[in-house]
Amino acid sequence: MNKKGQTLIAFVLFIPVVFLFLALAIDTGLIIKEKTRVNSTLRTILKTTYKEYENKDYQDKVKTILEKNNIQTKDVIITTEDNKISITAQMEIESIFGKMIGLKTYQIKTGYFLTIEKDKITITKE
Repeated sequence: MNKKGQTLIAFVLFIPVVFLFLALAIDTGLIIKEKTRVNSTLRTILKTTYKEYENKDYQDKVKTILEKNNIQTKDVIITTEDNKISITAQMEIESIFGKMIGLKTYQIKTGYFLTIEKDKITITKE
């Protein structure tokens, strides 16, 4: 048998599989990076604006901060109740390599609660 031919065929069949795994790794990295950025922004907003949550324009202020940080605000839900603030964000991230398999975008959903108890604030993830 021709060993060179067998090696070439195995190599040609193996290359697309390797390429798909690399593409998946890159897309997954981008998703994780974006979710971390959104999480960090939400936590920072809660820490810096919680004293103003009773103001009527609190939600507008939060949405303005989100927009300045390039976070889509159309699917952001902000609720304020007795000593409790909740911010939930859902957004789409454009896929780079997922388009090859029909995925144009990925959905990210994340949120945090801030609770105020006796001058102590607690931030927890949804």
